[in-house]
Amino acid sequence: MPFRSFAVLLCLAAGSLFAAADAIPYSNVGTIAPQSSITAAATGNITGYFVSQSAGDDDSIRMIDVNTGWVSNYFFPNHATAFDAAANFGHVNAGDTLVFELYNYATGQILASDGTYSADGINHAYVTPFTGGDLSGTIFPAGTYVGMEDLPNGSSDFDYNDDAFIFTNVASAGDPSPIPEPGSLLLLGTGALGAVGALRRKLFN
Repeated sequence: MPFRSFAVLLCLAAGSLFAAADAIPYSNVGTIAPQSSITAAATGNITGYFVSQSAGDDDSIRMIDVNTGWVSNYFFPNHATAFDAAANFGHVNAGDTLVFELYNYATGQILASDGTYSADGINHAYVTPFTGGDLSGTIFPAGTYVGMEDLPNGSSDFDYNDDAFIFTNVASAGDPSPIPEPGSLLLLGTGALGAVGALRRKLFN
């Protein structure tokens, strides 16, 4: 392969890494996401941030603290909320088990991050750590990303992007590796470009 073509392909690959900072896609679309155990990381408030939505139906989300019985208000009506909106979901104690419930106003169903709370008994949340940075053009703090499906099993495409949120002071078990912030992706891309330069020097000197 000519060097110029190889360099172009490597640059395109680096560019695709930068694009990954704009979304946190679920990698196994069509398959129900593994159940994650969501807990409070420390005693204090849970803050939620509205990241994005692609749902046709109207949805809102609330939090349940299983240990204390606390149930928050519903927040973030998905078609009427700015993508950087924040809300206090309530005070929790370290280690409390938390469940996030999405209410679909069109179907009247609750679909949750714990299948036992869902109308269809299925997990409707893709949960993964997020180290902070840009998502869809907005800077969000480090926390836990929760992407949710608002349709029941049998109607859902299970791509977990109908409504997406970042929650701080939340920990989860059974998650994949943290999603890096854009700065880390930039360093990786810079390293790739450096490799192009080194290869060019080796080939043409």
